[in-house]
Amino acid sequence: MRQAIGVLASDDFEGRRAGTPGADKAAAYIADRFRRAGLKSPAGGFRQPFTIDRKPKDLPAASAQMPSGQLYFLEQLNKQGPFTAYNVVGRVPGKASDGRVVVVMAHYDHLGICEPEGAPDRICNGAVDNASGVAALIAVAERVAKMGLDRDVWLVATSGEEWGLLGAKAFAANPPVPLTSIVAGFNLDTIAIAPKGAPVAIVAPDKSPLEQLVRDAAKAVGRPFDPDREAQPFIKRQDGWALAERGVPMIMAGGSFSDLKLLEAFFGSAYHGPKDELRLDTDLGGAVDDANLHVELVRRAASRSLLPTFAQVPHLEK
Repeated sequence: MRQAIGVLASDDFEGRRAGTPGADKAAAYIADRFRRAGLKSPAGGFRQPFTIDRKPKDLPAASAQMPSGQLYFLEQLNKQGPFTAYNVVGRVPGKASDGRVVVVMAHYDHLGICEPEGAPDRICNGAVDNASGVAALIAVAERVAKMGLDRDVWLVATSGEEWGLLGAKAFAANPPVPLTSIVAGFNLDTIAIAPKGAPVAIVAPDKSPLEQLVRDAAKAVGRPFDPDREAQPFIKRQDGWALAERGVPMIMAGGSFSDLKLLEAFFGSAYHGPKDELRLDTDLGGAVDDANLHVELVRRAASRSLLPTFAQVPHLEK
């Protein structure tokens, strides 16, 4: 986990802003890790292109309260015309497929060069947001590729999340499988917040059919479940929403959402600024816990025998 975060959040990748060489390097790195793990690529290869054509928008007032890198980032977006970005998509084939699939996703883009010339540090490296989630995605891919599960598992690293969930929306608009075949989807975002052993909380639509699955998986890996849903206001600010609003069962689960004070402390300090870097003292205990949790979530969701315990999908059961 630390090695992957260190690569993606290094200055060499210049913050991975969509449409820049740093983002292209990140996509190539993730594709190589998927390839080495034995994942299969869709038609056209692991890197799946989509077009970003964001029209200039009015900038917030100078007095607006926002992270240090945010305003400069928005200024750069207004200057950039149409370009091609890439989601990185791979598949672990199931050994006894029933037509249902599982999706795990994380966005790899960040703000890029986010401070004006002359600033002591101009790069928003995005170690926690979201190199940590991508490192977990890669770790889950490597584990799941060796498990011989029943159902296909799709691993999706999206770009353009910082532009408004654009990579996730592109995936939802042109999926490699019908959206109705996805019985469970998990999004990994900003997971290197909580310490090892933190309770598992969720961010999901009300009455999510996946909540019991998360409760069971958390118990299986020895972690308590936090039911208070205090991080629910973030539901539309993460990639899973792009699929959830189309009816796909999607959920974010992990320790970062169980302690709102810790999460808000990150948002009020390193978030979307040059201080979101990987340091020697960065605590990745909670991130590793969440990666292991997602291995267990995928193991359960991709097992045909467990479908009735967490989701009934009427359009597939008819």
